[in-house]
Amino acid sequence: MRIVNFLYAVVFCLIAVGTGVAVELTGSTSVNVTSDTAASAKSSAFNSARREVVLRELRSYANPEQLSQAVKDSSNDELMNIISSSSLDGEKISDTTYSAKISFVIDGDAAKRWMDKHSVQNWLPASDVVVVQPVNSVIVNIVLSQPLSDWIVLNSIANGVNIDLSTTRIIGKNVTLAFDEKDFTKLSGALRSNGWRVRQGENGFIVSK
Repeated sequence: MRIVNFLYAVVFCLIAVGTGVAVELTGSTSVNVTSDTAASAKSSAFNSARREVVLRELRSYANPEQLSQAVKDSSNDELMNIISSSSLDGEKISDTTYSAKISFVIDGDAAKRWMDKHSVQNWLPASDVVVVQPVNSVIVNIVLSQPLSDWIVLNSIANGVNIDLSTTRIIGKNVTLAFDEKDFTKLSGALRSNGWRVRQGENGFIVSK
């Protein structure tokens, strides 16, 4: 397992993170589709590209098998509803063929609701979650090599010592957490007991499995 890096900082004020979560969900793919008409080819290209990007970009936040099934079970309109914007590059259209590089921005909140609706186990939080950082808190930045499985393990260890992993931000495989200093001390001990190494680095804590 790759090293998980913790950046330690002490905060001496009470902070409420309003939209607590920032998730970068963008992706693109190149398409070249032939159909009866140019319009049909373009429609097919967009539908195929949308499914590909949704599946690829959400895999880091969800159970891959459940996500794949949900994408298969969802209509084109349903998947369209979780896209906030799209853009084109190098578009070429003939009588029966459509080709372009299509980019999509996925709406994190809509994607969260869609995955929950289809019972897809995921760790994509809603943006309206408010995370309050306690006085004398420890800000922890984590890089997860296997996001879903690592996150499940970390939650299990934290739950064992009655600590809530309150997520303040997720960008790709990078997660920012906030702990009370005493809670972080307890969590460090629990991590060591479960085979994780916790040591002080030059810029904070480094934890590895």
